[in-house]
Amino acid sequence: MLIGVIADTHDHMDNISKAVSILNERGVDALIHCGDYVSPFTYNTFKELNDNIKENFMGVYGNNDGDRVFLKENLGRICDFVGMELIKELDGKEMYATHIASKRTVEALAKSGEFDIILVGHTHDPVNKKYENGTLVVNPGEACGYLSKNPTFAIIDTAKMDAEIIKI
Repeated sequence: MLIGVIADTHDHMDNISKAVSILNERGVDALIHCGDYVSPFTYNTFKELNDNIKENFMGVYGNNDGDRVFLKENLGRICDFVGMELIKELDGKEMYATHIASKRTVEALAKSGEFDIILVGHTHDPVNKKYENGTLVVNPGEACGYLSKNPTFAIIDTAKMDAEIIKI
């Protein structure tokens, strides 16, 4: 199974559109957004996801998602907002996703072996790390590219248990 992971889109409609195109082209089966969509109008770009991805589009809120009610009402037509944390099994892999988690928390979760895949956002810095116990930790970086000038997202292959950081 291929799982797209995106975070910190911060209303950058062009980069969201480019990421959506790549996700559709790659035949991704699911998409997890690790927060900071920012505005409800991002729906206008995410609605271009293919139907297969829309059926498996999940997300958590970030610290910059101000109008959560309208965001859920609007983007919630295609994205299952679960709050601040997502715990979900996909393709037999137990996943944990959140927007903000300290390095110490992520490390403890990874070392615990409780989850196969841990997803975070917020730092705008991509992370693709596999622990000795097989736990995969991914931060897709910032799709917006505002801070790093290097917009990215990720695709995880659950069969290989690896991730690719993709430049937009």
